[in-house]
Amino acid sequence: MERPVAQPHSLLSMTWPIFIELLLQLLVGNVDQVMLSQYNTTAVAAVGNANQVITILILTFSVISLAATILISQYLGAGDLHKVSQIYTLSALMNLFVSLVLAGMVYFGGGAILAWMQIPAELLPEARSYLLITGLSLPFQALMLTFSAFLRAHARMLVIMLSTGVINLINIVGNAILIGGMGPVPSLGAAGAAISTTLCRIAGMGMMIAAFYANVRGEKIRLSLLKPFPKDLLLRLLGIGLPSGGESLSYNLSQMTSLVFVNTLGAYVVTTRMYANMLAQVCYTLIQAVSQAGQILVGYHIGARDFDGADRENRHILKTFVPVTVGITLVLWLFARPIYGFLSKDPQIVALGAQVMLVEVFLEIGRSFNIVLVRNLQAVGDVKYPVAVGIASQWIIAVGLAWFLGIHQGMGLVGMWIAFAIDENVRAAIFLLRWKSGRWRQMKTI
Repeated sequence: MERPVAQPHSLLSMTWPIFIELLLQLLVGNVDQVMLSQYNTTAVAAVGNANQVITILILTFSVISLAATILISQYLGAGDLHKVSQIYTLSALMNLFVSLVLAGMVYFGGGAILAWMQIPAELLPEARSYLLITGLSLPFQALMLTFSAFLRAHARMLVIMLSTGVINLINIVGNAILIGGMGPVPSLGAAGAAISTTLCRIAGMGMMIAAFYANVRGEKIRLSLLKPFPKDLLLRLLGIGLPSGGESLSYNLSQMTSLVFVNTLGAYVVTTRMYANMLAQVCYTLIQAVSQAGQILVGYHIGARDFDGADRENRHILKTFVPVTVGITLVLWLFARPIYGFLSKDPQIVALGAQVMLVEVFLEIGRSFNIVLVRNLQAVGDVKYPVAVGIASQWIIAVGLAWFLGIHQGMGLVGMWIAFAIDENVRAAIFLLRWKSGRWRQMKTI
């Protein structure tokens, strides 16, 4: 047995680079909408619809990337570096293959997807061009996420953070030139934002691959590591990844379905939803960063068979960082009107956004618990339970109640946000009880 790899020093030392990285990713993901808002409001709503599709497709890469992070952390905790190298090779090849298939699907079927979403006619041309261009960049995104997962499992958070900062600068400069036009470059609107995003993904892929080879010791990616083919390892990747990714995929599909409801309420409601989602990401960025660091630490504890250590890590995160997340949301609610006033001059959007932000305070209580508990249940091997509960609650409560309150009862976007808040808090209560039951201590891991 090889000597176990040292664990990261502390939760805090791992969290702060992830937090800054996520903030930078948040800028990359939303700078298109902010800069497009200065171009025209229809472009914001169009890109928001197209991004909903792209987000769901990118989640398919997280099936393997998330499983790779969990298994690498467990095998590092156990000291099995050969298995770690096999996971590198399997994960990279699988995500590359899947991304090529999905890029083809977007190219040939993107129009049909947008038609199903009932996008208002005035948004369709820009949504179609943005979806086509960003869809073709999916292979670059897939490899960027895969190698980022490898670095994360080795606690190389700082290099990921720095790379994300460079990506963010490229996106801002690209948007400034391509959206509104500059010099000989014509104004491209949503298509310009899509080209800028594609350039980011190409650069990001190159930086993550270079960082991986520069910062991770031992064997890297070699096809010879798959001879004989490690079927058991592939099954473990899929056994963790499919349920784990399934929970996120189900959530985003349910949100996409709810977006169909929103699209029937008019362009200003669609735009408000885009801004509301953007501010929600600000609310939960810290807890998301802590949960990612905590998941890796819990994986190390499980690999070393230290169940009490895993439990302490989970309780520490919940007690310390859930109140902070809710506090951030409260501050954003207090300043909701000036924030929305900066994003839009439309008084309808400002008034509706402030109402939604109040509901967001209650929503974030449940979501904070869910972000932490789902990741930690995955890390300890309890991967099927979260996805089963998630699918049931997201579709029955989030989608069903969103239609009932928002459409049938005429409460609009506020009614839908209330449904989302109920869904998050119901799942939080269920997952907390699941963790406290201690059943995960008997789960088979590596």
